[in-house]
Amino acid sequence: MSNKKDHWENIYKTKDHKKVGWYQESPEVSLELFSKINANPSQAVVDVGCGASVLVDNLIIQGFSNITLLDLSKEALSSIENRLGDKGSVPKYMATDITKPIELPQKVHIWHDRAVFHFLTDAQDRKAYMSNLNNNLSASGHAVIGTFSLNGPDSCSGLNVVQYDEQKMITELPNALELVESIISVHIMPSGAEQEYIYFIIKKKA
Repeated sequence: MSNKKDHWENIYKTKDHKKVGWYQESPEVSLELFSKINANPSQAVVDVGCGASVLVDNLIIQGFSNITLLDLSKEALSSIENRLGDKGSVPKYMATDITKPIELPQKVHIWHDRAVFHFLTDAQDRKAYMSNLNNNLSASGHAVIGTFSLNGPDSCSGLNVVQYDEQKMITELPNALELVESIISVHIMPSGAEQEYIYFIIKKKA
C-alpha cells in the first residue's frame, strides 16, 4: 500500500490538480448518470478515489449532505476540504485503500468511481474492490464506475491500467451484482488530447 499511497501523495503535493490528465472542470457525465439512476439528495453517496474532483462541490449545491470521500491520498482530501471552505465539514473523509476491507459509515445508495478501478491490475485487488462494493452498497443502490475503454490509454500517471468493455466488466462482478448499462464518453484532457472512457451502471440483483 505504501508505494501506491506515496505515488498519489506525491502527485497531489507536487502537481497542479487542474493540469493532471484526468482533471474535469465539470463532472458532467457522472451527474448525468446520477440523474439516470434517479439519485436524490437524501441518499448516501461515496466517491471512491475522489482525488481533488469537484463532484462533491456539485453534489453539495444539489443538496446532498450524506457524502463520504474516499482516497488513498490525505493530500487530495485536504485539498477538497480547503476548497469547500465553510462547506468543508459536509463530507466525511476516509484516507484508505479500496483494496483493503472497508466499512463505510452506512450502506450507500450511490457508489461513484471515476478512474480508480482501471488502476487495479492485480486480480486479487479487483476482487477485494468488488467485495467492498458489494458489502457497502444498499439493496436498492447503484454503482457508477468509469474506466478507460478498450480504445483508451493503457497507462496513466506512470501506472499501467486495465481497459474495459461490457464483457470484461461483467467477468469482474460478483454474483450479487449485475451490469445495467454502459456509455462511452470522450474526456478532453487539459492538454487537449482525448481519452476514451466507458462508464458502467451496476446494481444489486433483485
